[in-house]
Amino acid sequence: MSTPRRPRPALVALAWAAAVVAATLVGMSAVGAIGTGILGGGQQPLTPAEVDRALAAARSAPTPPLAAPPPVSPLPPSPAAADVVASPGGTIVARCAGDVVEIVSASPAQGFRLDDEREGARVEFESEEQKVEVRLRCESGRPVGAVRLDDD
Repeated sequence: MSTPRRPRPALVALAWAAAVVAATLVGMSAVGAIGTGILGGGQQPLTPAEVDRALAAARSAPTPPLAAPPPVSPLPPSPAAADVVASPGGTIVARCAGDVVEIVSASPAQGFRLDDEREGARVEFESEEQKVEVRLRCESGRPVGAVRLDDD
């Protein structure tokens, strides 16, 4: 019995190099076809003289009159800026409208939950060990909080 012949390493390397060259040529011709267009030679860049002529023609063309800007309506008054009131139980964002406190949002601190029953300008945060009550009032147009802590 005869053993099958193995291809020589030089022949394998030559075949591999030929495949690489063929793939490179196919890729380059495809990129060249895309760059110049499939059917045409593509658009040629303008010469400096052509650019000057196009710019001169654009400057001499009459410009249409500008339309009057639309009338500006006055902006509605913005609400008072909100301030942050911090407590051990959480953070409250509130603003004052005159002497009335408006609570924008309340976020409990980690380990606390927000008591859903808000009464006017009062917020309660509760944890397993503590209850934090924050009563808000307006001073000089800004919300101020008075914090009361109750241990459960």
